[in-house]
Amino acid sequence: MNSFRYPMLVTLVAACGVLTAVVAAPPTAHNDSSGNSYYLFTKALHVDDTGVVAIPSRFKWSVETSTAGYDLQAKPIADSRVMLRLYDPDENFTAITAQMDLETAEKLQRELADIIAKKRQDPNFHHKPKLYDPSLIPTGDIIGIDENGVAIIELTYPRSNKTKILRGPTSAPEKKAK
Repeated sequence: MNSFRYPMLVTLVAACGVLTAVVAAPPTAHNDSSGNSYYLFTKALHVDDTGVVAIPSRFKWSVETSTAGYDLQAKPIADSRVMLRLYDPDENFTAITAQMDLETAEKLQRELADIIAKKRQDPNFHHKPKLYDPSLIPTGDIIGIDENGVAIIELTYPRSNKTKILRGPTSAPEKKAK
């Protein structure tokens, strides 16, 4: 009976090890070619009426090395990426993870160090990079008002000459009194 259990145990451990390595392997299918991946977990966070996620001040940042999984001896499989994690130590909850290759991490480190140094020299220093191509931002024209007083807006998307008609409020929704 013992001779039957041992091969079954070895097979089960090997299968679990392969499954762990496959599941925990570096994400590639939906990420850029560098292996960078970014995840936002909002289920346990408060989202306001405008869609903004509120992160409580008790959350902390962590910088870690990434692992590609674990081998059969439960030792981590090496991975050349690093990970930024925003987590809640009180609730054992991770809100954001950002795994990145070393080049991306070094670029982020240089940019952050440069901004910190400039901010220490001059507290009024302001840095806001150009993140979006203004030529890609759609433009809108109010083409009418419907019978309910709601604006009808025609959006034009640059470079594609596509248009879209929107019917909706022209300002942010008002907060409801409690």
